[in-house]
Amino acid sequence: MKKYIKIISLSLVLFTSCSDVLDKEPLSLIADSNIWQDESLLNAYLNRMYLDAPFLNQTGESGFNVGLIGAMGAEFRTMGPWQTPYKAAIAIINENGAPGAMNYWGYNSIRRANEFILRLNTESNLDQQIIDKKIAEARFLRAFYYFEMVKRYGGVPIITVPQSIDEEDLFLERDTEEAVYDFIASEMDAIADSLSDTPNASSGRASKWAALALKSRAMTYAGSIGEFGTPVPGEYVGISNANKYWQMAYDTSKEIIENSGHALFNKYASDKTKNFQQLFLEENNSEVIFSEIFDETLLRTHSFSGLTMPSGFEVVWGSNFPVFYDTVRLFDFADGSSGDLSESEITAQTWSSEELFGTRDARFKASIFYPEAAWQGSKVYFHSSSSGTLAEDWPAKAPNRNKNRTGFHLRKRLDESVPKPRGGLDGTDYIVFRLGEVYLNLAEAAFHLGKVGEATNAINAIRSRAGMPARTGLTWENIIQERRCELFAEDHSYWDFRRWRIAVDVLDDLRTRGLRYAYNADTKKYTITFVNGEGAKRVFKDRNYYFPVGPSILADNPDFKENPGY
Repeated sequence: MKKYIKIISLSLVLFTSCSDVLDKEPLSLIADSNIWQDESLLNAYLNRMYLDAPFLNQTGESGFNVGLIGAMGAEFRTMGPWQTPYKAAIAIINENGAPGAMNYWGYNSIRRANEFILRLNTESNLDQQIIDKKIAEARFLRAFYYFEMVKRYGGVPIITVPQSIDEEDLFLERDTEEAVYDFIASEMDAIADSLSDTPNASSGRASKWAALALKSRAMTYAGSIGEFGTPVPGEYVGISNANKYWQMAYDTSKEIIENSGHALFNKYASDKTKNFQQLFLEENNSEVIFSEIFDETLLRTHSFSGLTMPSGFEVVWGSNFPVFYDTVRLFDFADGSSGDLSESEITAQTWSSEELFGTRDARFKASIFYPEAAWQGSKVYFHSSSSGTLAEDWPAKAPNRNKNRTGFHLRKRLDESVPKPRGGLDGTDYIVFRLGEVYLNLAEAAFHLGKVGEATNAINAIRSRAGMPARTGLTWENIIQERRCELFAEDHSYWDFRRWRIAVDVLDDLRTRGLRYAYNADTKKYTITFVNGEGAKRVFKDRNYYFPVGPSILADNPDFKENPGY
């Protein structure tokens, strides 16, 4: 691994729209030497670094940018076709770069981390235990920045010291994708014991278990890229030894599950739907390993609830995330029978809401609004027309924002106890790492290591919490389905499709679908037709498993090689 690299010219700034890319800030970035002797000032500077981290989303996921990764992964869309997530989802990724909101080039943040580490190591007189912990937090954040880049571009330069601005005659070089994943693993191993091993999700600061959760996720990614990808000799992308990373993912995931003190949230075990809903709302619960903290009293909020509240219950906007039928079909019925009903099966008969939706996996009911879903003492409606004799409180048709897109809306992370939430005032924390994901990482790694029994047990722990029947004879397709259901709308799907190398099959030429409902008040059933969920087919080609580095970097540095296919 290189600890010093060459510097690209200033026009590399063009790779992103609004930030310096590499070490262009002066070495006097932190001017006051007193900061290194004051733990409170160190915490304040670390807080800035946490704010830099792409947890909720590197795109500044606020306002109408919310939902970008879910839209890219074809889980749902945004109501307005003019909104960033919708436009990005149907955009074509070519040699000019990924949709701007999807890019992340984190070297400005990496420089801050590197200078923090260097100067705390060389200038502080604080107790060594304090120094070690603060440095460990900075290294955790730096590794997270690298993870966000490697999953986009493959190999990127590994920089661990602040660069001098005097090295302008030198050029940048890329490390390999494998080297970046090795760096993340070794960094998390090195810092874990310097961080708190007590579960304390409410702090929003890295713990030992957050560091290992990052390693668990990153090694699962590397293992799957090695399993399903094809390394190209001479390129900076590709993983050559899948089992090496599967083993690290397996070992790390087991350590978290067995030794961390975290446990799957099961506070409302008798009501599986409520239990899964509250998992994302009750902060500092047993399952949460690390969260990004939001709090109105800290003047740090977001707009998720205001945007998501279904029409009829909102203040101004609401119903902003129509969910595709392509997502709904993933959720089986509670008895274990398949929820993947074909178009002909659905349209050949009429259905009550309970028959088609109300008897599905509790995670479906906690995550997605469907016709007649109970909410705040009333119901959410989606029908476009009605016939027969309507009950007095039954509308002839649903509000336009409910009926006009897909026939479903996002519910996950939405708090039923808060009426008419206003945009920009949501203080609900965003979960970055939780134990449910770690169980799924363990299942994936164990399966590919030939430990199918352990993989099955991990999957069944997740299914049991949701009230679903245990799996026997576990298949790879079962694991994919379980992950897509459990982690729906948690910013995983798009990255999972890419690392599993199934995005071409799942996303390319995809015309997403929704449902339209005509209600018969006499039979209390719906006649259902299929509609297009988006205005265009999606495009995903083999080369899109990595984003392009982009023409501005290549123009300035001929030694910085573009990714294959661009």
